[in-house]
Amino acid sequence: MVNCGSKKIKMKKIWLLIFSLLILLASFNISFAGSHSEPGFAKDPAEKVNYELPYPGLLPDSPLYFLRIIRDKTVGFLIADPKKKAEFDLLQADKRLNAGIYLFKKNKIAQSLSTVSKAENYFQEAIQKIKEARRQGTETTGIINKLIDSSKKHQEVLRSLMEKTPQNFKVSFNRELQRINDFEKEVISLTLK
Repeated sequence: MVNCGSKKIKMKKIWLLIFSLLILLASFNISFAGSHSEPGFAKDPAEKVNYELPYPGLLPDSPLYFLRIIRDKTVGFLIADPKKKAEFDLLQADKRLNAGIYLFKKNKIAQSLSTVSKAENYFQEAIQKIKEARRQGTETTGIINKLIDSSKKHQEVLRSLMEKTPQNFKVSFNRELQRINDFEKEVISLTLK
């Protein structure tokens, strides 16, 4: 009988280990050496912004996407340092923008627009966290420069999406383009203070 109880405990430990490994693997975003932004989205090759968008991971059209949302919300909630939170929010903004590109390529325009809008919400949150970090006396020059570069990439992508989108979505994409233009001005103003 003792042997049977011991086997049950071992099986529970094995299942716990497997479950932990699955959670750990789900939290990783695989990154590859090349660019993950879609080629051909620049208006003009001379205007191409030299800023790489991270691989988006699971897309909003995946049935498992809710797991990513739970993970991202949990991680974001646990970050107390405003500068690190700004870096996290910028990463989320860039991933969501790239997810919007992938969805657009799948001809899921409405879902692409919604995802791009969420990207810009994260971008806005990153700006707020940078302001908070500055009030606390934290050095923010590096992240501010990344925000400026990222905003240029967001503008490039949005201009390209606007050119290719059906007429009924142009106004909405233009609204997001205006938002990121305003965000860029706000970030640049931080460098002048």
